[in-house]
Amino acid sequence: MTPRRLGIVLGVLAAAGTHPAAGQNAATISADAVVVTVGMTIATLSQLNFGSVPKGVATAVAPNQAAAGEWQVTGNANAFVNISFTLPTQLTNIQAQPGSTMPIAFSATSALWRRATNSPAGATTFNPSVGTVGRLGPPANPNMYIWIGGTVTPAAAAKPGIYQGTIIVSLSY
Repeated sequence: MTPRRLGIVLGVLAAAGTHPAAGQNAATISADAVVVTVGMTIATLSQLNFGSVPKGVATAVAPNQAAAGEWQVTGNANAFVNISFTLPTQLTNIQAQPGSTMPIAFSATSALWRRATNSPAGATTFNPSVGTVGRLGPPANPNMYIWIGGTVTPAAAAKPGIYQGTIIVSLSY
């Protein structure tokens, strides 16, 4: 068969397949979608900083203060994420003899989250000991910001020096 005849035969067969069968009143198609998960990045924007703390005086930093710890999260636009923390109960004096510690506590209102906007004003309050579900921003700004505060209570006999601890924020889709 010549290429021209083959083309004519294929054209006739293709045209024949486009006519509906007599009495046909429905047709189906498939709908396909692929769900992907884009990675998530977490950047520390500021440390939780209590500054100079007098012996025997409890000192608090609210999550909406400049001294609060802050993270920026970037990920799938509009995605919901689980926010959880690993929180210390003590800060350790890194300059004094081993065993010098200071209690640190977190209340039910010690954390905030807000989608897309880097401002704690209008953010959602939550208990960092319990965690919560937050939401990343829209496609143009798929970010979320998290802030944490807390209270330290140095003993009247606390040794002078720098006290440190580690706060870990964990997020998952």
